[in-house]
Amino acid sequence: MRLSPERLASILGVPAPATAEEVTGLAVDSRAVKPGDLFCAVRGANVDGHDYAEAAMKAGAAGCLVTRDVGVQPAYVVADVAEAMASIASAVRHAFDGTVLAVTGSAGKTSTKEYLAAALAPFGKVLKSEGNQNTEYGLPMTWMRLDDDHRFVILEMAMRGLGQIRHLCSFSRPHHGIITSLGTAHIGELGGSQENILRAKLELFESLPEDGARVYPAEGAFVERLAEAAGASGVSFGEGEQADASVLIGAMHPPENRTDVLFIVDGQEFAASLPGLGRGMMRNACAALALASRLGVSAEEAVRGMEMATLPPDRLTYVSHQTFGVLVDVYNSSPESCIESLHTLAGIPAERRIAVLGEMKELGEESEAAHRRVGAVVAELPIAWLAVVGREAHWIREEVLARGFEGRVDTFTHAEDAARVFRSMGPGDVALIKGSRAVHMERALEEAGVAYAV
Repeated sequence: MRLSPERLASILGVPAPATAEEVTGLAVDSRAVKPGDLFCAVRGANVDGHDYAEAAMKAGAAGCLVTRDVGVQPAYVVADVAEAMASIASAVRHAFDGTVLAVTGSAGKTSTKEYLAAALAPFGKVLKSEGNQNTEYGLPMTWMRLDDDHRFVILEMAMRGLGQIRHLCSFSRPHHGIITSLGTAHIGELGGSQENILRAKLELFESLPEDGARVYPAEGAFVERLAEAAGASGVSFGEGEQADASVLIGAMHPPENRTDVLFIVDGQEFAASLPGLGRGMMRNACAALALASRLGVSAEEAVRGMEMATLPPDRLTYVSHQTFGVLVDVYNSSPESCIESLHTLAGIPAERRIAVLGEMKELGEESEAAHRRVGAVVAELPIAWLAVVGREAHWIREEVLARGFEGRVDTFTHAEDAARVFRSMGPGDVALIKGSRAVHMERALEEAGVAYAV
């Protein structure tokens, strides 16, 4: 997208700087600025972007979006940087006549977005949010990557509190949406209430037009509430016959990071071998297919497109290292996603199965119960060695021992210390490594020399 200084100033309701240049993108990190970017001086808890405006200009920024004079030009001075970015995104969105799709959920957002993008790729050019650009800052950056050839825009929407998804929808105005799951991720930031998580996620459905497809899980928490909120435009997905779109999970192929599946949509069966491992990933794929099939595209072609999907390397990816394997799932963790990953580990043939689990953050008063839930699952599965990392992860250890776990148990303070687990693995062993983003579980792999970015 290209915005002239005059057009940008009109959107923002401020005078155009005298020396302004055309803007072709947005950036919030001065280290990531590209020529033509408008540097948006976001003020965070620990860093104020205004302090880096000069560095951004030296990196080639076309201008700065600020709330005060910082001694650089050209500068657009506004009352609120986040609201100004939303205004820019809204203007770009207003000019787009294609289809906008939104994905949110407690887990599975990114993989669902990638499957959906691959499903729609045969039918037109797709713009999708990248990396962690799923917030009030990231989505405007996504919109600025729009060009005249895009037919679909797929937006992943993060949630850390009530009203946030509604805000993202206010300037993105999606036509259709998916809620992948309702778990306990970020429950500590929502008053410890899963009811509040439901309310926050339903802001997506409430923001859609009346005829917009509302895709939701047919199993799990709050199914009846989700179905009621979705109404006549609801489309359910899952593993059971009651789902509008269902998936039967077949064999996993860890070295290839693929899983065999059979989809059933509108009474038709579609067999496929998809990238990704385990039931959770395949349910995400089913959610994507459920929405794609409601857009009037060929379900068979959508499935073939999904077979070509590219998933992030840090989300439940099997990596072969020397004589053993590692299931790498280090991007983030919640009780539900951790339990799903443990079941995937249990389904992989191995001499020994090892779980290296970091603590799960943002759970508030639910933290002990949530970690103990994970421990209870570890104790039930064929896992020979458990290693926990971080202060709150000790509840996982306590629970497995209380349930008579007979395997080896290690406790580490820092992720780097867990590298010794991987140094001790032997032929045929398979380990799962997972933890919240703040724990930096990938450092254990780096310390042990295990390459995980595949």
